[in-house]
Amino acid sequence: MLPKYEAVCYELLRPEQVEALREAAPIAYVPAGSLEWHGLQNPLGTDALKAHAICCEAALGHGGVVLPPFYQGLLGYNNWGPEGWAGFTLSFNEGPTLEAAMLGIARALVFGGWKVIVGVSGHDVAPQRDAMQRAIETATRGTQAVGLALLEGELHSPDEEIPVSMDHAGAWETSCMMYAFPDKVELDALRKRKLCTEDQLKMSGPEGIGGKNPLKYASAELGGKIIERMGELIGRKARQMLEEVAPARD
Repeated sequence: MLPKYEAVCYELLRPEQVEALREAAPIAYVPAGSLEWHGLQNPLGTDALKAHAICCEAALGHGGVVLPPFYQGLLGYNNWGPEGWAGFTLSFNEGPTLEAAMLGIARALVFGGWKVIVGVSGHDVAPQRDAMQRAIETATRGTQAVGLALLEGELHSPDEEIPVSMDHAGAWETSCMMYAFPDKVELDALRKRKLCTEDQLKMSGPEGIGGKNPLKYASAELGGKIIERMGELIGRKARQMLEEVAPARD
């Protein structure tokens, strides 16, 4: 994790620091991901780690705090991996389990005076986002709080500066990790196998990567652009929601 992110990480802050952030902008970000295969080059918790970094950028730019992420995402009863590499998945398996966990956190946040709850999924599957959304809606119903859940990249459309979208261990995810957790990425582990030769890779291929070839297109520079842009888009949305409930705060 980049040192600058420590300033908004709930678990690293003292009570008076959290209180000051809540007074300034009562926004709480809850990142979620998965524990599964993300190529030989990336750690198993890539989804949650990059979502957490994006949430930290949002909080640094627009206020709020970031909770520790959910690592056990929705993967079903499937311990998937490319040939010879299955067996690393740790999952909640069922939607109601994730929804119940998220509901507990969201209710505690509302009870603690947070007015905007933002769930951010780094695991690119709609059912995970939707389970988080249902939990947030239940927790905020009948209160002065609001919230939403979204995939980390769903507010983004590929453009000249960031010509990629969410993927699985491809240029998007690997770049994000190269920026936010540079010591946790090992491209040589992928390079020495000499199996990534196409520009566009499929998860059904020998490396289990879906998206643009990270050996050709991933970089820390691109990762920084992705994380900062997604943080700005999500943070701006959260701030707008806070402004809409501001009269209720007064």
